[in-house]
Amino acid sequence: MDLHADLPFEVLRQREAGKRKVLEERFRSLLKQGSVGTVISPLWIPGDYKPNGLKRGVQMADAFLEDVSESRSFMLVRNYKEFLDAEKKRKIGLILGCEGGEIIEDDIHLLHVYYRLGLRVFGFMWNQRNLLADGWDHLNDDRGLSDFGRKVVEEVERMGVLIDLAHMAPKGWWDVMDMAKHPLIVSHTSTRGPPNASVRAMTDDQLKAVASNGGIVGIIAIYSETIIRSIPDLKAYCDHIEHVIEIAGPKHVALGPDFGYFLGGAIPNDDSQLVKDLEDHSKLGRVISELSRRGISEKEIRMIARDNFVRVFKQVCG
Repeated sequence: MDLHADLPFEVLRQREAGKRKVLEERFRSLLKQGSVGTVISPLWIPGDYKPNGLKRGVQMADAFLEDVSESRSFMLVRNYKEFLDAEKKRKIGLILGCEGGEIIEDDIHLLHVYYRLGLRVFGFMWNQRNLLADGWDHLNDDRGLSDFGRKVVEEVERMGVLIDLAHMAPKGWWDVMDMAKHPLIVSHTSTRGPPNASVRAMTDDQLKAVASNGGIVGIIAIYSETIIRSIPDLKAYCDHIEHVIEIAGPKHVALGPDFGYFLGGAIPNDDSQLVKDLEDHSKLGRVISELSRRGISEKEIRMIARDNFVRVFKQVCG
């Protein structure tokens, strides 16, 4: 289970270049090699299209769903039954999400449109400020959750959509956590346990809050000299998983690598690098092997790789 991969962005980019069956030809083999059965696939809108992200969001969702329809190996997953159906049919399940509330602009009713398109995970932020709250670019002027953002939290939970707090600056993060009535996720992040932790990494208090909420934290697989210096390789990646286990317990950690092997040039001034021995989806099995080598039980590894997310997804999305 991968809690975060920007597949819709790449599908739209490739289809606009004239290609078809992008999922089948670009991602199928790597996902199969890594034994990845399900991927949360968010609509991520680059800065060039913000703050008016509605049009691009709809274009991306349409391209992604069209590509899924052309594939024999993938299927859209909207609930627990469809999750199990994908596993039974040995297809890769794709859960449509978003990474930034710009896709609804200032209209909460647009949540219903995206829901009908299949959206089941709502990430409030990327790095910038939007009408809901502030991202990591606003650590020094973090305003917290807006009144509109509070209404979105209530509506998303009422609809049975899973909240994702990745990229949200601390005030808004805690505002949502205080409001949340259902388990939520932080799909891709790191911790402050290992050395060289990022200021964007989750604190132990945040990890404990996610555990109290019943949610899960996905560990990111990105190395950056300016942002995430604590994950240079596979062993460091597993150090972060073990830190979540130590602080929050094994029921509250998962894999959210946010692989960037296909995003070349998409993010201006980005110094992110691939993590050694964990460069793409085909290498995810190495995480399982490393955790086993460290003495993590088979039951706990299955929780981290799949079952923790299934529990939350079933509870929230039905």
